[in-house]
Amino acid sequence: MEIDPTGLSTPELYKILTGSILPRPIAWVSTLDPAGQANLAPFSFFTVASVNPPVLCFSPLLDDKRTEKHTLANIRQTGEFVVNIVSCDLVERMNQTSAPYPPGVSEFAKAGLTPQASTVVRAPSVREALIKFECTLRQIIGFGSEPLAGNLILGQVRRVHLHPDVYRNGRLDGQALDAVGRLAGNDYTTTRDFFELSRPRLTEETS
Repeated sequence: MEIDPTGLSTPELYKILTGSILPRPIAWVSTLDPAGQANLAPFSFFTVASVNPPVLCFSPLLDDKRTEKHTLANIRQTGEFVVNIVSCDLVERMNQTSAPYPPGVSEFAKAGLTPQASTVVRAPSVREALIKFECTLRQIIGFGSEPLAGNLILGQVRRVHLHPDVYRNGRLDGQALDAVGRLAGNDYTTTRDFFELSRPRLTEETS
């Protein structure tokens, strides 16, 4: 089957994209609004964009009324945020923070989480998260004003916080981190099924 995406409705295309690009890591992003109110929300359109310099990216979508998420609005105004990594024991509380709370309501409080002061940005991190990245805004790339249009946020990593349970002898322990990923619909997955596959090396015979 071959599909021209322009011939699909936005919900149909959303289901194909989110059902194909998986598993997707989750950026659990904490921000402050200009009044100092903390916000926390998860985003599964998320990855590493660059290592040198260190840049993370995630893309909040406009809702069906073309409204920006609080996270996007806060980052536009403050230029700062923290990306917290979601371990499996936090997945229920992460999901709670995805609820459409009105402005002024603390997702930290609603989900029973503890805001922790950051080192170089004003936005707090999630104390319970095992890995956190303090970021400052480099760029926002908007892709339109229609429902489900994305806004790609590029943030430069200024500080990395690693819990000693997941960082030993200069290496991250993926099993101890026990991160979760997003699938389609309401489905999630763990990262517990590990296997090793070495990259090929070219020799004179194989190059």
